[in-house]
Amino acid sequence: MSENQEISEKERQKLLNSLHKSLFWVGEQIPHKVSIEGKEVHLHEIVWEIVNKQELEEDDLKNIDSFLEVLCNKEREYEERLEHEHLSYEKARELFDIAAGIRRAIMDLKKLTIASKRKAVFKNRHICEDVNTHEWDKLVENMKKREH
Repeated sequence: MSENQEISEKERQKLLNSLHKSLFWVGEQIPHKVSIEGKEVHLHEIVWEIVNKQELEEDDLKNIDSFLEVLCNKEREYEERLEHEHLSYEKARELFDIAAGIRRAIMDLKKLTIASKRKAVFKNRHICEDVNTHEWDKLVENMKKREH
């Protein structure tokens, strides 16, 4: 297929169907950066910071829930673009990979919002000393500004 040739409907449907399969996100890479509400967010770093925090406070859990809502909307945006835009196969695959990576981030963070799963995650992880949560703190501050 030519690099600039538009994706066929069959190929588009194959990618869309893959997004709806159980566990399709396993092994996907969380994107290093995504644009959320016009701001570049270091998604990979934020997820790493949250997962490696020594302890999650109640405020962290509330902020994770808010962030999950934003990420779900972002994933849906990429899926809609994949479904409706005129795309080359390469661009469609890029959108699929980003959507899958965002789903991976969502699933990693969702585990932390359920007490029993959070306990298992924290029990089995290697705790990183002195985790710098700069990106997470910056994101939380931006989310709070949007609420007001």
